[in-house]
Amino acid sequence: MRFLTPAFCLCFASMALAASLHLSAAVPSGTNVPAKDQAAEASSPFVVGLSPFFDATAKDPVYQSLVRLIVQDLPLNTKLEVYDAYNLKSITQVSIPSAKVFDSPKTRANQFALSIGEIKQFLAQDNLKATGTKDGFEGAIRVPQFFDFLSQNHSLPRGASNLPLLLIGNPLYQDSKEPGFSMVEGYVPSDGHLRVSREESVFGCSSGETPARGPMVYWAYFGDPWMSDLHREKVERFWSLYAERRGGSLASFSTDLPTALAAFCSVTPGPSAASKGWVPDPHQTRPEMVRATRNVELADWLTSDVIRDAHPPPPSRLTGPIKIGIRWKDDIDLDLYAAPRRDGETLFFQHTRSPEGYYFKDHRSSPGREYEFIEFEAPVDVREVQAFVNFYGGSCPRGPRGEVRIEYLNRIYTGTFAIASTEGNQGRSGRKQADCWAQIPVAEILRIDKESTEAVRAAN
Repeated sequence: MRFLTPAFCLCFASMALAASLHLSAAVPSGTNVPAKDQAAEASSPFVVGLSPFFDATAKDPVYQSLVRLIVQDLPLNTKLEVYDAYNLKSITQVSIPSAKVFDSPKTRANQFALSIGEIKQFLAQDNLKATGTKDGFEGAIRVPQFFDFLSQNHSLPRGASNLPLLLIGNPLYQDSKEPGFSMVEGYVPSDGHLRVSREESVFGCSSGETPARGPMVYWAYFGDPWMSDLHREKVERFWSLYAERRGGSLASFSTDLPTALAAFCSVTPGPSAASKGWVPDPHQTRPEMVRATRNVELADWLTSDVIRDAHPPPPSRLTGPIKIGIRWKDDIDLDLYAAPRRDGETLFFQHTRSPEGYYFKDHRSSPGREYEFIEFEAPVDVREVQAFVNFYGGSCPRGPRGEVRIEYLNRIYTGTFAIASTEGNQGRSGRKQADCWAQIPVAEILRIDKESTEAVRAAN
């Protein structure tokens, strides 16, 4: 597979040929060029992590940028390590000696032709995405696993600062083995992931103290993978907090690959998360995936205090898409659970997507009011839908109270829920935990009874 522009291929070939034919001119007689392993001993490390899933339009600029990085941009006495940041495998390594002769791009092109060829071979491969992944998998990298890989296999020289790390790939985490942590379709991890162990979340950290020195990350990506501007902001915020949690920082984050490369080569520090007003939310204690949106209309049926028709008639159909939401005001943690039928997949904060629909939690931090909802986008028999509210955390002397809203066939139906327990139970189930749960009577709220069911059957 060929993905290079003819002009660049000609330019690179000319450089390599000139270096090969005139090596004696590039390396004057008597010059002592350090051996590769000797040069690497005290050299400054630079690391690049690449996706094996670039589409064809991205491969050429990635290749050109990395060749330029090797033959021209990296300073003397440095070591470059290039990895597959999804499969956690080495692609190539380059050690640039401190000898002045390696200021010459021709010398570097000749000396490092094998490594450049290994990068080209990696990018030329057409890797199929894993089964079970969603749209938007192009450019996928597994950042948490790659951080672990680097911490286990990379040690900085004594006195060195944070490891410069250039990531070229999609910022939206997606792994078919752990679909519950996917960031596609507008989802972003809550700050609760930063507080738990790696056993509880892929974004968690191993037990022990925060690492003293993590990578200084320069992140470049292609295209527009975002559901909204807020989605982009929330993902950048999370990765910034995550990098700092791992003892590093997110120095840059953009689609501008040349600028990211320049900052990477010069090890230019970026603004801290705190300087952007990003600090972990102390109220987000659970590791869950939440949807980020500023589209008020998306949940206006649930957030609005005014309902146009407070007493809608029973629905004219018993099968269709449906939204079920809850509202409450107390400073407590309640969770909504719903399944399309008794044997269907249950949606809740730890299982946010199913073939029938998705779970949504507000990520706008509205003071004094909380809400979340579940939408079954695929038609379901509303008489079979099962929904529950759990009192997860906090204290409420009189027991939690709240409002249920259901949007069905363009009408909004309302009801209430009440939970007997005064203390949350962390989501535990079983007979002894019954007072921490309340069932939502979906059919009753929709005013579906035997009489209305017979009327629907007669009309259809």
